[in-house]
Amino acid sequence: MDFFPKVVASVASLDDAREAVRLGADMIEVRVDLASEDPPVLVEKIFRLGKPIIVTIRPAWEGGSFRGDDAERLELFRKLIPLADYVDVELRAGNVDEIVSLTEGSDAMAIVSYHDFERTPSNGEMLDIISRCLEKGDIAKLAVMPGSLGDALRLFEVTLASKRPVCTMAMGDIGAHSRIVAPLYGSVFSYGYVREPVAPGQMRVDRIIEGLRLLGLR
Repeated sequence: MDFFPKVVASVASLDDAREAVRLGADMIEVRVDLASEDPPVLVEKIFRLGKPIIVTIRPAWEGGSFRGDDAERLELFRKLIPLADYVDVELRAGNVDEIVSLTEGSDAMAIVSYHDFERTPSNGEMLDIISRCLEKGDIAKLAVMPGSLGDALRLFEVTLASKRPVCTMAMGDIGAHSRIVAPLYGSVFSYGYVREPVAPGQMRVDRIIEGLRLLGLR
């Protein structure tokens, strides 16, 4: 294994970001859509902690809590990108290209994501989704809902076959182990929680780190 996957803590508050640092997270995903504090103020405070930041403003139609329109979200991304190392935008967003274009001339990279909360698509479909994500951005993120361990295994096969910058995970109880195992097959990030999961099947950050260490990935 010639790389070490990054453990990302998904947080919505400064207190949780501080706890993420204590638990050993490599990066912090600021879930702006879940935050109660003014987003630019919150991201600025978390920026000062010195960890790379992913800015995510997940819309309700892809499992998040942001209910504004495309123009509002675009403007929010515009304000936050100067403090971000990565931005996460959904492949199915109507203005995905416009949001990704905001990273041009900045230090931020674009993660283009796709979440299927109902099923695990066929291997061919998953590879196609990854390709479409990478046509838009720098890193593809694919999260699926497995109905069996076989579905999780297929996700690992797709991760290994992609040979490109991908982040993959199987959600829910059946897919929880993917938070540790997918990096063995090439997933570059593994997302965990600090106090409460923000996605189905998330593990706490320190548990992921412990698992990755057992696999020789730390």
